[in-house]
Amino acid sequence: MSRKLILAVALVSFFTGTTTFAATDYPTKTVEVVYHSSIGSGGDIMLRAMDQALVSVAKEGKTKHVGWVINNMPGGSGARAWTYVSRAKPDGYTLLGVSSTILTSPLMNEMDINYKSFSPIAMVFIDPMVVAVPGNSPYNSFTELIEAAKKNPGTQNWAGGVAGELGVVAGLEVQKYFECKFNLVPFEGGGDAAASLMGGHLDAAIGEFAELAEAARSNKVKIIACFNDLNVKGFENIPTMAELGHPQINITKLRGILGPKDMEQDVVDAIVTQIRAMLDAQSFKDYVSANGLIVDIRTGTDFTRIMEEQTDLLKNSIENSLK
Repeated sequence: MSRKLILAVALVSFFTGTTTFAATDYPTKTVEVVYHSSIGSGGDIMLRAMDQALVSVAKEGKTKHVGWVINNMPGGSGARAWTYVSRAKPDGYTLLGVSSTILTSPLMNEMDINYKSFSPIAMVFIDPMVVAVPGNSPYNSFTELIEAAKKNPGTQNWAGGVAGELGVVAGLEVQKYFECKFNLVPFEGGGDAAASLMGGHLDAAIGEFAELAEAARSNKVKIIACFNDLNVKGFENIPTMAELGHPQINITKLRGILGPKDMEQDVVDAIVTQIRAMLDAQSFKDYVSANGLIVDIRTGTDFTRIMEEQTDLLKNSIENSLK
């Protein structure tokens, strides 16, 4: 019954040297970047960090950047945002921030729209997934939390995101593997789930470290396990599933940028040039370090291949978990 949801991760070197701008004049105006979740979610935080970094490197003459306008568009388990961008003009001025939800939600909700409906631009990094409980929770370890779920099935409430989110898949995976039962409570974004967790309205949450980091640093929540390595100062002692004796559970979230179908290659290249230049910004390096992110730039067919492979793994995991 072992199942791994693993993305091959290859660390890329931070961009150095002088940027060569793409032949296109892009961008000449602000770019709308749409995300399927609410303000404060991991993807929202990512896009705002990217915009800040682009502003910084543009001032240094390392790339062109007029500005991003982040449009949070929750609803329909992601379909609302994805449909909006899929219908946009493919000129590079409407982009889509994505996570693994673009892979999981169409599988779980029988959608006609998925990652194949877009132009692949760039995967940017891997985002660690964690399990957290309220700061005043009686559970101080993942083992204690699971044992309680086994003893009292169906009494715990866990957040996993909107229907189709990777957190929901992880929740199903945990229940199947440990033969326990808890309620997966839907939220429109990780920020909303984190607020509910801090308020004591949930027993636990599965989410990205970036969504829970600030609350954890102020002891409003306790991070008790990580699905994969979490290399963040101050959180070195958070056990991974492998360290807890469960290497079969390894769930990783990708994040990146897509665009409407049939974008011109020179515009795609210009955006990729921006993203590579962005890596040199100190604000982005700080953001990556503080949130345990793994930078892994993948573009074009390479990005598509990763999404295809991950979709197959997720499909198998979902089917097995629901048996």
